[in-house]
Amino acid sequence: MKKLIKIIILLLAISYLPYAVVLAQFELPTSQLPDLNLKPTLSLSVDPTTPLPDFPVVVATNLSGALGVNNSVYTWFLNGKKQSESSGLNKNTFSFTAGELGGVYTVGVSIVTPGGDNLSDSISLTASDFDLTWSANAQAPARYRGKILPTQNSTVFLSALPFVYRPGTKSLIASNGLIYNWSANDKLDISNSGVGKFNFNFRINNFAGDIASVGLEIRNEEKTVSLRKTIEIPVARPQTFIYLADRKTGLPYGAAIKNLITGINNSLEFFAESYFFNFTPDKLKWQWLVNNNEIFGETEKPWLAALNIPSNAKSISTQIQVKVKNLDNDIESAWSAINLEIK
Repeated sequence: MKKLIKIIILLLAISYLPYAVVLAQFELPTSQLPDLNLKPTLSLSVDPTTPLPDFPVVVATNLSGALGVNNSVYTWFLNGKKQSESSGLNKNTFSFTAGELGGVYTVGVSIVTPGGDNLSDSISLTASDFDLTWSANAQAPARYRGKILPTQNSTVFLSALPFVYRPGTKSLIASNGLIYNWSANDKLDISNSGVGKFNFNFRINNFAGDIASVGLEIRNEEKTVSLRKTIEIPVARPQTFIYLADRKTGLPYGAAIKNLITGINNSLEFFAESYFFNFTPDKLKWQWLVNNNEIFGETEKPWLAALNIPSNAKSISTQIQVKVKNLDNDIESAWSAINLEIK
């Protein structure tokens, strides 16, 4: 049994105090003293974990077990080529921009510490990506060529198509072997996230004029691959527009009209089109009004209206309106009007 070098206990009795102060001094056995000759270790971290094409990448060194490393000399390499401008005293980070999809990059570093230690490490990456597409179940006319936007209570469907490589290789990872973490409006949807869940849908609760955001992280189980993207989806307001209708086909033609001048003894047909409602036109309520007075009538195509102007009509100005409403949702409605002048 090793002998303690010294244990001294000193008692000081102070006559004018009702107690004594005890001071103790201990010295540990030499076998329990810490080893101050630890060898330093080096590791690399990268942000982002997996770069997108044409995306900036930052690689940083992490030194542990070393004292006084502030004056270390760093030499950086990219795909085996020395990066002279990025190397030097205390240059402990390296930045570069990834290139095309599938590009492989190996970043290496050599460090000489003030204590004379020589350390080196490297990390390999492959530029990866994924496409993120979305569609809404809102309705629009067949001739509409724009993006159909969601309104409040619409369902949005998203799908991810990954092109994700194993780090440092040209080997693609199967889409059903990746983990998909979906979030809607910054809230992680755990129930719709997981392995192979590359499809996602959610209901829009945002009001018209808001932006709904959807985020997706794709990674592997080892967490050596991780990509993130966020898309913003504008939330629209249901709309309706009035067109002149072709008398033979009953279909709309030309541009939507707001003001119209026509002559006496004429007949006009109007066609109202609805956009971004969550139901098809045959399941909506349509109302036609003249100067705010509803025109009643049953028809199989309530989005069509006819106006006959007799020969003895006087020159007048009037307004024709159409109102469209989803009976299951009061806030899902729209209206449009024409200022009509008869001469």
